[in-house]
Amino acid sequence: RAESNNYSIETRRQVEAKNPELIRDVFEAGSVLDFGCGPGALMYFLWELGVDVEGIDFSEYAKRSAPREVRDRIHVLGVDDPMPRRQYDLVICREVMEHLTVLQIQKAVENICRLSSRYVYVTTRYSKQKENFLAVDVEPEVDASHISLLNKDLLRMLFVLQGFRSRPDLEGKMDWKGYGRVIVMERTPLAR
Repeated sequence: RAESNNYSIETRRQVEAKNPELIRDVFEAGSVLDFGCGPGALMYFLWELGVDVEGIDFSEYAKRSAPREVRDRIHVLGVDDPMPRRQYDLVICREVMEHLTVLQIQKAVENICRLSSRYVYVTTRYSKQKENFLAVDVEPEVDASHISLLNKDLLRMLFVLQGFRSRPDLEGKMDWKGYGRVIVMERTPLAR
């Protein structure tokens, strides 16, 4: 899939389309963390819109490749590293979970929930075994690094166990392409 991984700002602007504006408008978040931000294109577009945004990625290369305006806002950390102490109104994690082991997904969910004071917005690919709650698939025909595709309800449950509730109304707004890959969770008032 190397031919489809062009991370230039011009290319990513076309790919992102209305996502940055939707994120700003739907969540009305004062602060945003992009968990698994890669080279920071979404961060850059949110920054252009005046959003206070930071990112986390495991790759020093991703940070070096980021636009200079957001480069210093990227923390190079893996899911097992100590996370920033700050909380963010919204934590975004897009197209990351499928690249992690099941144990890393659990740890990532814990970190994302600790870092979020209100919302979590996740996109990922899911197991095609919708009726099997504990299903974990791989997807080598799409990408050899897609090693853990969980059942969508199982991934939701991992967030529920951290004190978050599902927001299908916001999922509908964020899934404007209709791919069915969006999960939006909100911290429950008792978990605040």
